[in-house]
Amino acid sequence: MTEVGTRRIGIVLVPDFALASFSMIIEPLRIANRLSGKPLYEWSLLSGEGGMVGSSAGIELMTRPIAEVRDSAFDLALVCAGFHAERYRHAGILNWLRRHRRLGKDVGAVSTGTFVLARAGLLAGHRCTVHWDFRGALAELYPDLDLVDELFVIDRGIVTSGGSIAALDLMLRLIADQQGLAFSKAVGEQFVHSGARTPTEHQRGDLIHRLGSARPVLIEAVKRMENVLDRALSPADLAADLGISQRQLERQFRGQLGRTPTAYHRDLRLDHARRLLSQTTLPVTEIALSCGFGSPSHFAQLYRQRFGRLPNAERS
Repeated sequence: MTEVGTRRIGIVLVPDFALASFSMIIEPLRIANRLSGKPLYEWSLLSGEGGMVGSSAGIELMTRPIAEVRDSAFDLALVCAGFHAERYRHAGILNWLRRHRRLGKDVGAVSTGTFVLARAGLLAGHRCTVHWDFRGALAELYPDLDLVDELFVIDRGIVTSGGSIAALDLMLRLIADQQGLAFSKAVGEQFVHSGARTPTEHQRGDLIHRLGSARPVLIEAVKRMENVLDRALSPADLAADLGISQRQLERQFRGQLGRTPTAYHRDLRLDHARRLLSQTTLPVTEIALSCGFGSPSHFAQLYRQRFGRLPNAERS
């Protein structure tokens, strides 16, 4: 029986949901209940039609059909998704989430569940995040979103997380808000987790570790390249902005990354295009243009050189 103060959480499972993210939702809740000796949290697994829902790892979980769930049944509704969340259109789930939110209840998403909240129209006027690998696709499909590169975001009843370990960070923050920081730290210690990271940390590792170089000019150049994937950048203009000569910029890229600035940025744009091909249904021509390639034929040629296959083959 639900005791006074027990927080009820409805977890909506989208087919191919990320199992790691799901675990990071329920395990902190389970441990919180065990450490307190009280049912601080209850959770139910939900889906559009009920029955077994498969994860991306092939493990299936039993769910309740959304038609059997009262709109006010939960304090928090969390959408857990994985690959192909951008295609999810179950009207029953979308409408239930809207009604749940209209009642003043909290809603949220982990990993790619943010796509579902966006489709339901629940993110307007709210900051949000998504797993970094899907950020470009979400921004392309919903350009008006206030999408940020952070581990998790809590914004006036809307919570979103990058998923996996970032989902653990989110849950520990929610537990801290509800049960106190000391108790949340005790829960985190059960995961051999020294402490929840701050929400504003970037999801990916810092560029110093990713590039294997601490050169400030190189770090700043790559940072600017990663933020401009819709067009080619001029090495001369980039060098001027950084206060060095183009020759110095070329030398640093060749010496540290083994490529010219132009080639490095082109590969970033091709990688972005590859994600859009697999994560959206946008036409290939539109993807080519949105990634700064002037013609589909030129895009296809460069794509095959980098990945050994044509863009259309990513969807076959």
